Amino acid sequence: MVYKIFNKIRFFSLLFILSICLSETYWVRYGWQAFNSAGDARILSLGGETVTDYGTSISPLFNPAVSNKVGIHNINYTHQSRLAGMINSDLIGFPINNFSRPLNVIIIYEGIDHIPDTRNILLDFGLDGIPGSGDSGEGNGILDEGERLDNDKVKYFSQRQLGFHVSTSWQKDNFEFGLALKTLIHSLGEYSGTGIGLDIGIITSPWKNGRIGVTVRDMTTSWQVWDNGTVERFKPTIITGVAQSITLTKAKLSFTGMANIVWDAGGKTMNDDFRIGDRGGRIITGLNTIYNNQLALRLGRNGLGSVTAGVGLSWGNMSLDYAFLNEPSGSGLGTSHLISISVNSDWVKAYIEKL
Repeated sequence: MVYKIFNKIRFFSLLFILSICLSETYWVRYGWQAFNSAGDARILSLGGETVTDYGTSISPLFNPAVSNKVGIHNINYTHQSRLAGMINSDLIGFPINNFSRPLNVIIIYEGIDHIPDTRNILLDFGLDGIPGSGDSGEGNGILDEGERLDNDKVKYFSQRQLGFHVSTSWQKDNFEFGLALKTLIHSLGEYSGTGIGLDIGIITSPWKNGRIGVTVRDMTTSWQVWDNGTVERFKPTIITGVAQSITLTKAKLSFTGMANIVWDAGGKTMNDDFRIGDRGGRIITGLNTIYNNQLALRLGRNGLGSVTAGVGLSWGNMSLDYAFLNEPSGSGLGTSHLISISVNSDWVKAYIEKL
C-alpha cells in the first residue's frame, strides 16, 4: 500500500516538474505578498520580520524554529485592513500537538474587489476621430489629441489569495531548528495559479535574556504556476535578528528590544536602507514594553521605513492586540489597522464540552 502511494507521489511530482520545464519561466519579485504582508497585531506593531519573537501561533510565519514556543493563547485570529480599506485579509493560526513533533498551521486569506480594468477603454481612432480611416495616430495605443476614453468600457475584476503555512521544529543542543512548507492559491480575474515554497529557520539564546535568529524564506526559490503555462519564480530572502530583554521586577516592567536585517536576493528597491552590490537590505527595529504581564505598549520601524505602534491586553485565557501601521510619507495610501484575538484552546474545549 505504501509502495503504491509512493509511486503515485513520484508520478505526479514528475508531471509537475515536466510541466514547469516546458513552461515559460520568469524571475519576479512580487506574488507572495499575502505571506509577506501577513502577521498578527503583536508582531507587525514591532515592525514585522521579527525572527527572534515568539509566543503566538503566528510567530512561526516569521521563523519556523519557534513552532514549539507557542504560549497558552495558542489560537490566534487576525483581521487586517490596509491601504485605507482597499485590501482586507484574515489570518488564523493554531498548533497541532497530536504528533511526536510539534506542528503549527497558519491559514491566510486576502481579497481585493472592484479593481478597474482599463485595457480596452481607449477609442484609438486617430486625429480625425473616425474609426477605420487609417489617419495619423490610429491604432498606436497612445491617447492622442482628438481621442478619448470610453468610461462605459471599464470593467472590474477581483483578486483572491489563499495561503497555507505548515511548520515544525526540533531542538539540538542550544539551537532550535525549524522548517515550513507553504502553498498559495492565487486568482486574478479570469486567471489562476498555484504556488509552493519552503522556509527554514534557527533560533538560539547564547546569553542570558538574549536571542539570535535567522530565517531563509523561499530557500529553494518559490514557484507560482499559472493556468496559462507561465511559471513565476521568487528568489530567497534572508532575515537575521537579535533581541535582548530586561526585567524590572519591583516595577513589574519588562522591556524587549529587537533589531532585524532583511537581505533580499531579488535585487534593490526604493525602500532599501543599505546596498551591497546589486542587492538591497532593510533594517527593522522594535520595542515591546510589558507591565504586570497584562498591558503591552509596542513601537517599531518596518521594512518600508514607516513607524508602527500597538497596544496589547492579556488576561486569563484571552489576549487582545491592536496595531497601527503608518504608510510611507507622501504615498497617499492611508494607514493600516490590525486587530488580533488569541485564546487558550483548552479553555475553548472546556467551554464547548459544557454546552
